Amino acid sequence: MKVLFVWDFHGTLEKDNVYAVKEIIDKVLESFKINKTISLEETVEYYGLSWVDYFHFLYPQGSLEFWKEMKEKARYIQRKYKLVEKYIKPADYAEYTLKEIKAKGHNSIVLSNSAPKWIKHFVSLVKLKKYVDEIFGLDLHDIVREGKDISDMKYNLLQKYIKKNKFDKIIKIGDRDSDIKAGQMIGATTYYVKNKFNKNNKIEIKADYIITDLREVLKEI
Repeated sequence: MKVLFVWDFHGTLEKDNVYAVKEIIDKVLESFKINKTISLEETVEYYGLSWVDYFHFLYPQGSLEFWKEMKEKARYIQRKYKLVEKYIKPADYAEYTLKEIKAKGHNSIVLSNSAPKWIKHFVSLVKLKKYVDEIFGLDLHDIVREGKDISDMKYNLLQKYIKKNKFDKIIKIGDRDSDIKAGQMIGATTYYVKNKFNKNNKIEIKADYIITDLREVLKEI
């Protein structure tokens, strides 16, 4: 039996990058002389959405072009200060779990909201790249995405991949409703990952399993 594990990345296979996002945003606001900061709670609320979403939320009187300028500044600040590298870590038991899946002859792919080149970089930073077969990113950072359902986009991408490969079972793991919905759309067994930031969130879409330890998915193999 061949099993495909479809992993979200941010908040699922990694931890603590949210602190980098907060620091980057605060530096962007300061550079544009906007007299405010973002709280950690606000950073978490928008985590996984786009830079444009963050700046739309923080400076609603701006325009799409202005928010894009802020996004480019965010990327410049990250390159200059290497804040992601400072904070990002693999989630607890991420390496162990992926290694076990690979050792048993099954497949893992990463499907993220990040731009393709960035998500590959992120996976490399946490030293998990050698355990995954493919890394897919949806580049959605130039639009205001808040409130928009991106499950269809994830579903379409997954469908194309699955058609090219044969799997007996698909497992979808993530920490957002859109991850679970996309998994349900392709007929996957779904796992909602509770972490220290989303543990009190109301779950709109019911997953097959709610977990706090990634090793729990190993029962599927």
